[in-house]
Amino acid sequence: MTLLTGSNAACFFLRPTLHRRRGLTFIEVMITAIVLAGGLVAIYRAFFIGLDQLDHLSYRLCAINLIEEKIAFVEKDFRSLKDFDIGPLTESAVVNNRPVEFQYVISLQPVGTLLSVFHLDIALSWQEKGREMSISRSAYFSGISSFKEGG
Repeated sequence: MTLLTGSNAACFFLRPTLHRRRGLTFIEVMITAIVLAGGLVAIYRAFFIGLDQLDHLSYRLCAINLIEEKIAFVEKDFRSLKDFDIGPLTESAVVNNRPVEFQYVISLQPVGTLLSVFHLDIALSWQEKGREMSISRSAYFSGISSFKEGG
């Protein structure tokens, strides 16, 4: 450590402060504006990505409900063994205030050589923002004792 003495010490501590900074420079303001704009753009994009995901989940939830209802309908109609009818293969619904056409593909087959166990495959497809979307479910029905081979 160096100790200043004499006239040099007085000059160092009594120097006039003419060059004191007041406020921010233009560069600092521009960097701050760029950082804030980048943050706002990121928040804006995240918000709209979230809205798109919410919209997609609305379609998907509606499709899941329709496919579960169709499984219950087919099972009930199949178990009654009276005029078995799968029902319509196209269904309309309103999702987010937009009409949507859902199309079913249904397959019902016996499992192997077991005549009282059946396998149901249902696929449901729809158009969402110009893309073909689909979901599928499977179910097994058993315990239909009144169904006999060849009858």
